[in-house]
Amino acid sequence: MRFWRLRSKLTAVLVIVALVVGGWLVFAPDNKSSTSVIKGADPAKLVTIETADFKYGKPVGWAEISSKTLDSTGAASGIGRPTEPVATFSIKVSNAVPKDNNDLKNSTLNELKKFTNFQLMSTVDTKVDGQAGQKFTYNFSDSSGKNKTTQQMSVIPYKQKTFFLLFSSAAGDYDKQTGDFASILNSFKFK
Repeated sequence: MRFWRLRSKLTAVLVIVALVVGGWLVFAPDNKSSTSVIKGADPAKLVTIETADFKYGKPVGWAEISSKTLDSTGAASGIGRPTEPVATFSIKVSNAVPKDNNDLKNSTLNELKKFTNFQLMSTVDTKVDGQAGQKFTYNFSDSSGKNKTTQQMSVIPYKQKTFFLLFSSAAGDYDKQTGDFASILNSFKFK
């Protein structure tokens, strides 16, 4: 039951993240920034974002999401593209773990179905940094059916934690983002 309660909290966080994305986020430099340039890379290469649990690359044109915004959503880290086409990537880490792959898939789908006008596009087995999980791609919109958002969420259990890697953009811009989404996921490393 603890996993289910945490999943409910996750849904609330995802809704907040989606609303923030709809408002196109607040990007701000942060004095606590953990960003460092990859040594020897030219400006077109990824910049590394690092926390105690993971690290990943930030593409050119993307900015770190302010710590205030991250704190308000419960995200451990996040970046976004503040110019058109706007998109975000955030990571939530939970201390709850599913009992097996079916539990992971079913509990995540049950929570995602709570989104207004939810429409599942796909769910597939995936691996991030060699760790197995599930990837969900779905649409939802506000209650009036406007402001349609597409999200891709990879849910990966690792070291007695569950990592929720969430990409989000306006539905009409999603296909324009898949290259950046793929490069961020390919650069993601667990610690």
